[in-house]
Amino acid sequence: MKKHASKIKVGDVIMPPPREVRLWMARTCKEEGLPESALYLTVTAIKESALGKDGRRWLRISSLQTPEWTRGRRNRDFVFKVRPETLWLMGREAQRGSPPL
Repeated sequence: MKKHASKIKVGDVIMPPPREVRLWMARTCKEEGLPESALYLTVTAIKESALGKDGRRWLRISSLQTPEWTRGRRNRDFVFKVRPETLWLMGREAQRGSPPL
């Protein structure tokens, strides 16, 4: 299921930004033999930024990665920016309908 980034709440489980998955996260999952669910992020904070040069706002989303991904290492915030109107893939629902890595 997808929903607008502006509707994401603290505690929601979401997929990481598609660009990050494409660039390195999918490869790491395959190499480490991790399930796709290891990519899920749990949202810990959402902050709205000031207006950008184009007059639009960004959301700054902070999240934590799964224990499968961190494998006992310290879990640092995974932070990224997204436009509020961007459709975002929710993690728990992603398991059913997304293509395999």
